Amino acid sequence: MSRTPADPADALRDVVTCDVVGPDDPSYDMLRRVWNADIDRRPAAIVRCASARDVSVALGWCVAHGVAITVRGGGHNLAGTAVADDAVLIDTGLLRHVDLDPDTGRVVVGAGCRWGDVDRVGAEYDRAVPAGVVSHTGVAGLTLGGGVGYLTRMFGASVDYVDEIEAVVADGRILTVSRDEHADLFWALRGAGHNFGIATKFTFRTVPLPGVVTIRQVFYGAEDRAEVLRLFREWGPDAPGNVGTYIRLLRAPEYWSQLPAAHRGRPVLSLATICYGDPAEEPAITAPMFAVGTPIYRNVRTMPHVTLQHATDDEFRYGVAHYWKHSAVERLDDDAIELILRNCDAYPGASLNASANIAHQLLCPFEIIAGTRSPRPRPDDSTSGIESLFSANIGADWLYPAQKAPLVEWARRFDKELEPYRNGTYINFTSVAGNDEMARSVYGDKYDRLAAIKHRYDPDNVFSRGLVDLAENEDSPWLSA
Repeated sequence: MSRTPADPADALRDVVTCDVVGPDDPSYDMLRRVWNADIDRRPAAIVRCASARDVSVALGWCVAHGVAITVRGGGHNLAGTAVADDAVLIDTGLLRHVDLDPDTGRVVVGAGCRWGDVDRVGAEYDRAVPAGVVSHTGVAGLTLGGGVGYLTRMFGASVDYVDEIEAVVADGRILTVSRDEHADLFWALRGAGHNFGIATKFTFRTVPLPGVVTIRQVFYGAEDRAEVLRLFREWGPDAPGNVGTYIRLLRAPEYWSQLPAAHRGRPVLSLATICYGDPAEEPAITAPMFAVGTPIYRNVRTMPHVTLQHATDDEFRYGVAHYWKHSAVERLDDDAIELILRNCDAYPGASLNASANIAHQLLCPFEIIAGTRSPRPRPDDSTSGIESLFSANIGADWLYPAQKAPLVEWARRFDKELEPYRNGTYINFTSVAGNDEMARSVYGDKYDRLAAIKHRYDPDNVFSRGLVDLAENEDSPWLSA
């Protein structure tokens, strides 16, 4: 192995044909940032790859010189694994092409794309890939972790629509991975993909958009929350497939003049249904979910899918710091509801939602989404935590570093109390990079197969900055097979 150069940025400029940004470059501070503002790390160099060949050459140089690497596509990963101090950041953000073939319905997407790029192209043909709820989420990160969003109950997860992935593996090969080629790696990439290579291109099948979408949102005061949650646990998983049901618990901001004065600054519950199809049919379809409680605010909007996908970008804007936990939940009994309400009322932070409007998606201490009792159409992949009756997200969000400690402590305590109800974790919604214990907990009976594939394609653990953080666990669990 070669000696590590004193200045990796200068050395890399001699071997790659794309731009390399170092700490002294004017654009360095902007390019090292990721979506979660809690992540503040300084890589040794940022390689702005313009092709899979650039990725391969940069990766090969790093492996030869013993330099740690991280990978960034959209940069939305909560745990901030896209960037690390003193590592080389291999940035695929310039691979931002979207090519949809209207005859086949297939779309080829560069790994630097955000979902908004794909949604806008798809909208021209009334097609979409089921994925996400925020337009600036990265295609690569979401897909490699599974990919859930508004269309999931109707069509399945993003990974269900992947036909091929172009990926650069640890030895520098550029592989086209599919069910027919490198099938084991294809299985691993779809769910645990952050640990097996660098995705540079995806080929997805698309679905026809099922009409416009109607969003019905109702707020309830604190006294109605338990009753609404009890109805939600019965109705939500059995709702028609074209309906998604979302509950958020928060303390209403004092500036929300849309709410009655008595409820501002007080605990409230937001209930939203997302219904695709004929707007004239929506009221009858969703009415059973709004049968209890006394609403303090109502809003109904109808819009195209592409507008919905961009509708809450401001709520989930760049510049806010986050610490989140996720639980796949199969049982939501009265004790669980009491536990949830008690912890939400103890949230030590402030509401950080956009002031322009009350959106159906909110930064909030707790969100729970109804899944479905119907199985996904093609579940042969390495995903975890995306097929439960309920998806529960604990969210701590802040603007200033001094606010962090009590919020993180609160989230961890809440997550620990919710543990008896948890039967999995969706890796895209957690702020912890993880160790062996977490890997086994997240992937369960898929862990051993993942470990064997990891050993085959990355025996030296080059990609150690995904689910597993070797700084926490010096004995790599992926090398145990």
